[in-house]
Amino acid sequence: MSFISPRILLRRLSLRPKKAWGQHFLLHPHQARRIVDALGPTGDEVVVEIGAGLGALTVFLAQARKVVALERDPALAAFLREDLLAEAPGVEVLCQDVLEFDFLKLSRDSGRPLKVVGNLPYQITSPLLFKLIGERSGIGQAVLMVQQEVGDRLLAPPGTKDYGILSVLVRYHFLLTRLFSLTPANFYPPPRVASVVLSLHPGSTTPPARDEALLSRVVKGAFATRRKTLNNTLVAHAANFGLTTEKMRAALLDLHIDPRRRGETLSVAEFVAVSNKISHAVLKEKN
Repeated sequence: MSFISPRILLRRLSLRPKKAWGQHFLLHPHQARRIVDALGPTGDEVVVEIGAGLGALTVFLAQARKVVALERDPALAAFLREDLLAEAPGVEVLCQDVLEFDFLKLSRDSGRPLKVVGNLPYQITSPLLFKLIGERSGIGQAVLMVQQEVGDRLLAPPGTKDYGILSVLVRYHFLLTRLFSLTPANFYPPPRVASVVLSLHPGSTTPPARDEALLSRVVKGAFATRRKTLNNTLVAHAANFGLTTEKMRAALLDLHIDPRRRGETLSVAEFVAVSNKISHAVLKEKN
């Protein structure tokens, strides 16, 4: 079991990369090794690989106690299962869409949080990140390769054009670290843009939200119309949160947040504070 050139493999398998599925395969084993080393799998851990493709990462992941390699493409899944990984008993290949995979169940069955790794197709990056947020209790670490554009959004500071819902919610739920970038020349076929490898650990640098579902609604409400102020998003739609416009405005002012600010200028900590203030105000109303 070793790293083989994707050009050679695809030719041998009479396959072509599926553009609609965002298939771009790593060309160089040292880059695959860098990604796996960042994850640091050991003989005690269970790893889920997203989009195993031609096995570039899988061959280095096999040192883990168990690897569940998800591959949506039936032809590639068959190649992995019957050829490349036929003598790797610790690797289970599933022909399955990752968006339908149950991370929590595997974590419960394994008796510990999972490690997750993969090169994410652009089309599924946002829904997959939201899925990982929802199932984060089953995840110990994720090392994900995403398009540079997505990496910029996740790492963007408040007040910039890239800062948005995903920036806030991913960084509330995960400690996010940029590891390194890869140019298009590292892939076959080469994508149009560079990629960035990120490490995510469940956790937060902000105080906890009293109601995380409410936090999500506040963030989405503040960004619903990006260029509008909080007066026109949260205050104008205060009833959606169980408050009057006056009490929503008062809640912001109590936090020294000017309602004339735009949602894109609020830090993650400020969003948590707003959410907690609304939660407290609603509870006070009920009592």
